[in-house]
Parts: sequence; C-alpha cells; structure tokens
Amino acid sequence: MSELDLELKALGRRLLWTMGFSTRVDVQMRSYVPVRSRGGRTSAGFESYTDLDVLGIAFSPGFQTQRVVIDCKTTKSGSTERMFWLRGLADFFEADMAYMLRSKAVTDSARQLAFRLKLGALLPVDVEEMEKLHRVPFDFRQGPLAQLFDPPSVALQLEKGRQVDSRLQPLMEYLEFDYWVYDPYRNISQMVAHLADVRNFLNPNNPRHLAILFDCIWLYLVTCAKAIEYVRVTHISDVDQNLQAYLFGGQVGLREKQHLAAQMRDFVGSDPSLGSVLPDWYPRLLELVGRLIRNPSMFAAAMRYSEWMNFSLTIDAPLSIRDAFGKFSQPTAAKLVADVAGFLVAAAGLKPSFRQAARSFVIDDFLVESQDQLPGQLSLGDSEE
Repeated sequence: MSELDLELKALGRRLLWTMGFSTRVDVQMRSYVPVRSRGGRTSAGFESYTDLDVLGIAFSPGFQTQRVVIDCKTTKSGSTERMFWLRGLADFFEADMAYMLRSKAVTDSARQLAFRLKLGALLPVDVEEMEKLHRVPFDFRQGPLAQLFDPPSVALQLEKGRQVDSRLQPLMEYLEFDYWVYDPYRNISQMVAHLADVRNFLNPNNPRHLAILFDCIWLYLVTCAKAIEYVRVTHISDVDQNLQAYLFGGQVGLREKQHLAAQMRDFVGSDPSLGSVLPDWYPRLLELVGRLIRNPSMFAAAMRYSEWMNFSLTIDAPLSIRDAFGKFSQPTAAKLVADVAGFLVAAAGLKPSFRQAARSFVIDDFLVESQDQLPGQLSLGDSEE
C-alpha cells in the first residue's frame, strides 16, 4: 500500500464522516475454494475476489441501511475499466452511491462513463468542495478524532489490526472476510459462534483484544439493523415472532426448523438434550433488539463510537467516548454500545470482565457526571445484569 493510497483512503474516510457515515477501511472479499495438490489430495484454500478501499454505513429512521463505497487509485490509467468493476462491487454491497477517488485528473471519457454508471468521479479538490456542502455539529478534524483521517495513523491501525495471536485467526478471518460474503441473517448467529470458539484466548486486560470486541460491536450493530429492518417491514407488532423468522432466513426457514424439531421429538421422544430450535441466548437478543428499535436516531452515533474505540485501542492511544467526542457525545448512543457489548459477552461466554472493560470507555464517564446532577437529568437506560 503506497503512501498516496493511504492519503486517499484517509481523505475518503473524512468525506464519509462529513456526510454522516461510520466507516471501515480495507474490506477484503474472498471465499473458500478446494485446492488439489500434486499428490491428488484436496484441501481448503482461499480465492481472493477483490478489496474495497473505504465503506461507509449509515441508517435511515426506518433502519434502512445506507451504504457508500469509495475506490481509491493514484493514477488515471485504467479508470474506464475500473468503473465497471466498481459498479459491480457497489451492487454487491447494495451501495446507494459509489465514488472513484483519484489523485490525478480523470479523463473526460471516464467522467461521462461514470455518469452513465451512476458513479462519482472525485479528485481531492472535489472532496474539499463536497465537504463544504455538509453541516457537521462539530469539527472532528480537530482534536483526538483527527487521528481517524491521518494517513500514518490509518496505516498503523491496518498494520496492528492484523497482528494477533494465531489462536484468534479464525475470528479475525471471519471479521475481515467471511462476514461480508455470508447472507446477512447468518451473521446474527455466526458472530456469537466465532467469539465463543475463541473465548478461552480472549483477555479483557489486553487492549488489542478489547479493540476486537469493539470491532465485533460495530459489525453487530450493522447486523441488528438489518434484522430490525426486516421486522419493521414484515410485522412490527410482533417483534418476537419475526425476529425468530429472520434468524432462519424468513418464515419458511423458521417453519422448516420447527418441523424438523417436531420430527426429532416424534422419533426420540421428549429428550431435553435436543434443546430448542432457538439458541439459548435468543431472549437476550430479543431484549437487545427491543432497545435498539426504540432508539433509531442513536444508531449512527453508536456506530461511530464503536469505530473510534476499535481505532484508538488498536493504535495504543485509547480515549473514552467522552474524552474523544467531548460535549457532543450522546449518552444514549454510548449506552447502546455497552448493551451490544453486554449481549456479545454473555451470549459467547466471554469473561464477564470484558463487559466492564467496555463500559469503562463508553459510559462510565457519563455515570460519574450524573452523580452531580438531579435525578432524571441524565438517562442511560436500564442496566443489564
């Protein structure tokens, strides 16, 4: 990755923050494929599809996921061919908009094609002009948050983010690769399962491991938003039933699981070891989704808080939400981050102190402040035991 690539990625991230998105840099696409050795044996390997430079995610009040992708390139050669690739990538991510961000001039023919393909073609000067069109409540380009848009800091995050204990590699591969190619509903369970598989190796006193937890929170907020979108458009008056359906890919999938469970009971009798169709952590998920549904306007801030904590812990310069966002931090959004952390810790069986470690960065500052206020002046919601 060249220095110019980093500058463009940092610039693209800054533009998306200005537009109200939370971001992820370097999204890798790959899948498992069979590999045949010379001896005739077949083993699992990986086929790399492509990578996405910057992904931005935001949410409408109805929990519809809004996505923007940015492709960064330091030369103008190959821009025309690259546009067709970017169009396909944008469709895969169901992106509402896609931009080519280039460090050098874009040809007239490329700009004309970009319009036909519904893409944006940007130079750094265009980014600066676009940023002027968006009002932001505070200047995040100053103070601690400016590190998010600093190329060396972005490089450090990407480098350190991939330096983990080999025992955690299955989880990291899921977060970096597999999450993006799974059907969205599968990530409700897959996130919990992957965390549970490595729970014995995760240490809440290790800042890098805590950063991984915040990355999981960021991704799980996206996952929950998709689930809530399904519930809202299918049958919002019965969240429980429709959340169960989403967990299995829809009503048909839920009925198939229920039918299979009934057949098993008929075959072996009422064996308690068979368990339920639903995972044992489902009641906690239902409670979490209920809290998220009641706070649609807080999703964007919760995403950014998770992104910041992952970033700052990864580069070994952690700052709490209150310290990083100052008077513009929102206690309710911070509480949602703590709620997701609490769910993941309990559902995956992580060490309980993980939850307190996460809370110390997202809501403890607000709790300390509230002790000096009258009752009711600051609400963080119900605590989760």
